[in-house]
Amino acid sequence: MTALKHKESSEEKAYQSIIKLIINQQYPPGTPLTETQVSEQVGMSRTPVRNALRRLIADGFLDSTFNKSPRVPNVSSDDLQALFDLRLMLEPKAAYLAAQNATADREKDFQNLIEKEREGYLQEDPDLYKINEKIHFGIAGLSGNVYLERAIRPIFWRSELYVFFFDNLYMGRLNRSRLKDPDKSISHKAHRELIRAIFENDPETAKEMMTAHILSTKKGLTANANYP
Repeated sequence: MTALKHKESSEEKAYQSIIKLIINQQYPPGTPLTETQVSEQVGMSRTPVRNALRRLIADGFLDSTFNKSPRVPNVSSDDLQALFDLRLMLEPKAAYLAAQNATADREKDFQNLIEKEREGYLQEDPDLYKINEKIHFGIAGLSGNVYLERAIRPIFWRSELYVFFFDNLYMGRLNRSRLKDPDKSISHKAHRELIRAIFENDPETAKEMMTAHILSTKKGLTANANYP
């Protein structure tokens, strides 16, 4: 049991370390990732790194071509459009179903996430993306449709690459005081209102809120970069 826990911990550490390298733009779009190179950068053996790379491929975070090293996906305006078109098909439906299924015993979990996100803004936490992931995947899980949840995960992660590379939060072009104030964050406000609608069992409003949230994210990403 101890060995298994150690294996899982090492793989998770490698997984999170690779994501952070991508977030910090150590691996730009199109960069191939070899096990040896990544192992040296994260200071770990190749086995957990190999497993982490496989997970990142499965999550849609990395591209993989037969017999070649995985690579950070290239970005383009067409790819951005396709990703967000699909998110607009899937995630509003998940929010709608989540609002139908939401029960009071789950509300505290989501309110804790909203509070953690708020604290993350106040502290300028670079790991805010983890909370964003938990909110979106939590809603997908609450939908009760396991196939919908599985479909959302890789599309969400792939679209997050655009956030990591082009969103002002990570590029650091916004006024720092705005970043520290969660009440001025469009995303935080959207999450807060979305969770409220879900636990008020209001599926139509939840669907509308998720649609508006995704469109707002897409608009910001489209405005902040020149894509091929």
